[in-house]
Amino acid sequence: MARPEQGKVSYNNCVYTSEQEALISSEFLRLKDECYLEHAGATLYSEKQLSAVFSDFSLNTYGNPHASKLSEDVVDQIRYRILEHFHTNSDEYSVIFTSGATGALKLVGESFRFGDDGVFAYLSDNHTSVLGMREYAKNAVALSPSEAYEALSSPSHEEKGENRTSSLFVFPAQCNFSGGKYPLAWISKVHEGVLSDYCGAKPTKWYCMLDAAAYVSTNLLDLSKYKPDFICVSFYKLFGYPTGLGALLVKHSAAGVLEKKYFGGGTVLMALSLERVHVPKKQLHERFEDGTLPFLSIIALKHGFDTLQRLKLSMDNISCHTFSLARYVYSNLKLLRHSNRKPVAVLYHDSDFDSINSQGGIVNFNLLRPSGEYVGYAEVLHIANLFKVCLRTGCFCNPGACQRHLKLTTMDVKHHFKSGHVCGDQNDLIDGYPTGSVRISFGYMSTKRDADTFLSMIKECFVTISRTPILSCRTITTRTVPSNKRSSGVVEGIYVYPVKSCGAFKVNESWPIVHTGFKYDREWMIVNVTGVCITQKQDARLCMIKPEINLDSETLVLHYEGFEKVTLPLNMARNNRVSFLKCQSKVCGDRILGWDCGDEVGNWLSEVLGYPGLRLLKQCDDIKEINRSVNEEKASLSLTNQAQFLLINTASVEWLSDCIRTNYINTDDLIMRFRPNLVVAFQEPLVERKCSKVQVGNLTLNCDGHCTRCQMVCIDQKTGEKSPEPLKTLSKMFGGKISFGIYLSSLEIKQNFMNVNDVVELIT
Repeated sequence: MARPEQGKVSYNNCVYTSEQEALISSEFLRLKDECYLEHAGATLYSEKQLSAVFSDFSLNTYGNPHASKLSEDVVDQIRYRILEHFHTNSDEYSVIFTSGATGALKLVGESFRFGDDGVFAYLSDNHTSVLGMREYAKNAVALSPSEAYEALSSPSHEEKGENRTSSLFVFPAQCNFSGGKYPLAWISKVHEGVLSDYCGAKPTKWYCMLDAAAYVSTNLLDLSKYKPDFICVSFYKLFGYPTGLGALLVKHSAAGVLEKKYFGGGTVLMALSLERVHVPKKQLHERFEDGTLPFLSIIALKHGFDTLQRLKLSMDNISCHTFSLARYVYSNLKLLRHSNRKPVAVLYHDSDFDSINSQGGIVNFNLLRPSGEYVGYAEVLHIANLFKVCLRTGCFCNPGACQRHLKLTTMDVKHHFKSGHVCGDQNDLIDGYPTGSVRISFGYMSTKRDADTFLSMIKECFVTISRTPILSCRTITTRTVPSNKRSSGVVEGIYVYPVKSCGAFKVNESWPIVHTGFKYDREWMIVNVTGVCITQKQDARLCMIKPEINLDSETLVLHYEGFEKVTLPLNMARNNRVSFLKCQSKVCGDRILGWDCGDEVGNWLSEVLGYPGLRLLKQCDDIKEINRSVNEEKASLSLTNQAQFLLINTASVEWLSDCIRTNYINTDDLIMRFRPNLVVAFQEPLVERKCSKVQVGNLTLNCDGHCTRCQMVCIDQKTGEKSPEPLKTLSKMFGGKISFGIYLSSLEIKQNFMNVNDVVELIT
């Protein structure tokens, strides 16, 4: 059936001139075919910007500002430039450097003099870091957006009474979840005291803090018009580099409400060690910046500001550009329909992108199947990775906005937590309902091509264009295991993966089993120059490193087409270990101790893959040094992620191949995409999904659950090429729960070998 005519909104709001577009493009050549849409988390640094930073560092000697006049002067100049960028000056505001916006929020929270009766009020759509500030106040009040609009439209409030306390209201200039902008006119209304009656505060003086971290990355904050008492920003959201640096801007008239107790190096005029006496410095920023500033990072900000000037960009240009791109995507997503005319997306916004004054360059959504069921955000993330689209999923550290837009009750959120969902995980659907969403966001270097790449991915992978049902597949997904509770099969293939994430070694007849599973399975791994394990998620070419194990000569040989092979010993304990170094890395969060296999194989890997400094580590064979879940209740693991063995049913693969309905992946290649240890031929598909134990020959293995799949199954294990399948079909057939194959393990290995043609029985 032909694709139904989809409504489409054109992009006709070109903000940049052709000269600006050419300039911007010339400074982001590294992007190539990557589509970066996570600017709300961190925008990208320009290549010339970074070059200018390191040229500056190479030409100048910047020392500790406590001793270097050059560093001190340049840091002060940066303070002035920050204030100038926000249209204010040092007569009205001070710049206190922090580790980021969160550091600035924490500093105000722990320093603000609330007293016993002061109130900490905040918008429920605030970032988690704002919510944490309430722990410093005895009285805390959360206002929903509708409550805030009502309260802050009230007439001015005239305080009466003595002994006035201090209260603080914090709100975001732009919501990092939806991109919705809140009125900066609220600031003056807060100062007028309109929140007192609403928050039940006793006579109090109200201060206002603006979380501007998401806002200032693409918008101008004009402090000549709006004058919050405190503002927090993070510079990597504005310039991409440096990270780990932010600032708290403090209005001088509000400085007296901050009471700092701790003092560190550089913040005092005098301090006695033997008596509890110290005299703080007079300038505000000097009192609050403990220790040595990250002066090189601060100096690097100059080149961020210079980049905007060099590219002839104003914040108003950037605001219009990012808003136009977001509106283009939002409007097209809103119009997308499946072939049954049902919507493809649910969008989470408080506006229809009708005004730049109320909406920023963020689009937040979840996707729907033709049935109306939700697509899990983890599935969207995996598909996006295949298309080299960088986006973000979850709640974005904004639980209030997430709860409000997804229409979750407090009981719903607690239920999700009790069901195993926590912040930052990929537990995306509980009881069929989403726990979070998908967010894309634009920066000044984003292009219409980025927007179109994203929309094309959605249309190709998530829009159903045919009403023709896949009857055989639908029947299979509801099939149950026969009542005899046993299904028999035969081992057709045994595969060992000596080097983690590299190619498979096929066993011809039988293979030894040890306490971690198949002998030599995932006992080596490749790490980069920083010691981090490299997998096919980072470089798909790893699959083309083909291992060969020779038990007679006790050697492992690695092959890669076009290069000479490299040989290393299987058992390093029998070689001169003194020549090897013990190193450590991590696998799935566990610390791994391993032996560095030497320069020859390290240099070979670097040459093959084109990365300098690669090393091959072999896991220490001393069980006490493996550090991978070794206890009485859980089986020992090598460098595998989850379990000792992975079983794949050939009948299930044939079923899946039929569901995919394409000829470009044959069944044998499809099997290898799942990287099985055991390939077993059962008579029926998916019977393995209901078993609790598996009998292979004389060995009984426990089923440790289904293998949850990611984008790695979309890599052709012969060529390293990527495609949306089979992940796309797996998700469709299993309702977003992307799993295929079962994990197996045993606490006690009762036989020494497993054989091709062994009989396999599933036990439910």
